[in-house]
Amino acid sequence: MISRIWPGACSGLPALVASAPLIVQRAAVHHHMERKDLALFLGIKRSNKARANRNTHVNEKMFRKMRGRKTVVMELPDDEERRRRETLTPSQLRVELLRKGINPYKEVQPRVWQEAQVTMSSFYAVIDPFVTPEETLPYITGSIDGMKLKGEELKQRALHRYHNWRNGTSRIRKKEGFEKFDPKTFGPTADLIYEEAHRALMKRDKPTLHKCITEHAFRKMWPDVENGSIQWELVERLTPSTVVSVRCGDNPYKSGNDIAQLTVRMHSKQ
Repeated sequence: MISRIWPGACSGLPALVASAPLIVQRAAVHHHMERKDLALFLGIKRSNKARANRNTHVNEKMFRKMRGRKTVVMELPDDEERRRRETLTPSQLRVELLRKGINPYKEVQPRVWQEAQVTMSSFYAVIDPFVTPEETLPYITGSIDGMKLKGEELKQRALHRYHNWRNGTSRIRKKEGFEKFDPKTFGPTADLIYEEAHRALMKRDKPTLHKCITEHAFRKMWPDVENGSIQWELVERLTPSTVVSVRCGDNPYKSGNDIAQLTVRMHSKQ
């Protein structure tokens, strides 16, 4: 605290009387700034030991709860107890939790199985897109490259015939009811399926269409009549339909659900 007294401030004499100027200055500072006690001056000793902080003499009680929130009590995991629980069997662990008042099966409900039937009746793609070309290369050529191409063609034809038998006709004949399956006589059957499927598509007959074609073929044919209509008619068949590829495989893999896929070459006017 600093106070000053100026001349004439407390004098009752008239202003006409000349007086000598009088200046009195008194200064009072905080206790720990006094040089008399060096410990208070440096902050080593507190003036009021009952208070935790000498600078909180105003807000000591007001912010007591807020200062208490700065202290967080953390429950640290017991490593020894955790290692011991890892060695317990499920039944022993359940007894251990029940002793502490914890029922691990209180909120457990029986599992509800949500099953749905899935039918795999097609591969949704062509198993082997290779088809032997109709025109063959000549056996005698005047260049080495021509001989290599002819050799590669003969190799592909031989592999194609082998897979037609090994992974096609032979596997189909192992199924009950198809012991006498012959690819050479399947051409007329494919023609009937083709005609019936297109007639059902023209009439938008979904049940009949599903009996004739697979889901993969339905996804490609149905958009033609979904927002419109078509008129289909078979004029004539220029050449008899022949089977050029026979494949049979299981879907899913190694499931025993064998699906046969036959590629038929058709030449017709429609």
